[in-house]
Amino acid sequence: MEINKTRSRTLSTATKHLASACTLAAMLSVGQAYAQQSTSLDSAVSTATNWAAQADNGQADAMWQASNPAMQKSVSKADWSKYVDGLKKQFGATQSRTWLQIGRIENPNGLPPGEYVNVAFAAKHAAAPTLETVSLAKTASGWSPVGYVVRPIPATQPPAAAPAGTKPAK
Repeated sequence: MEINKTRSRTLSTATKHLASACTLAAMLSVGQAYAQQSTSLDSAVSTATNWAAQADNGQADAMWQASNPAMQKSVSKADWSKYVDGLKKQFGATQSRTWLQIGRIENPNGLPPGEYVNVAFAAKHAAAPTLETVSLAKTASGWSPVGYVVRPIPATQPPAAAPAGTKPAK
């Protein structure tokens, strides 16, 4: 009888160790998957930041060369260069850029099927603050630029003054 109790305790202890090991392995695999996802998004932000910096430095040709084939098919190198030069003339030199957000898009219209992200930045240029969006396609080798849009951020208007002779509301 004593042997069966000892054997039972040994099996129970072994089962607990096995369950603990399985739980630990599951937690590590979830952590690894999360780390890969974070790295992937970090890589997208890094690619977008570097690509926008090329625009700052007047390297439109290098931007076009580094872009996704889908972008290269939709805009010529000469037209891309004119576009980037026009942005520089309109907004002036970039003084600062801050990453704001990243949004995922699956199979957007007008592009080959796949996973895409839009990386948004708030940028301060000599002439105006802007919202910059760099669009990237996920490829086997990482993130590949497919677009760059810069929009001015409208200046906020101060509240209108009350007409003369009116009393403030209570």
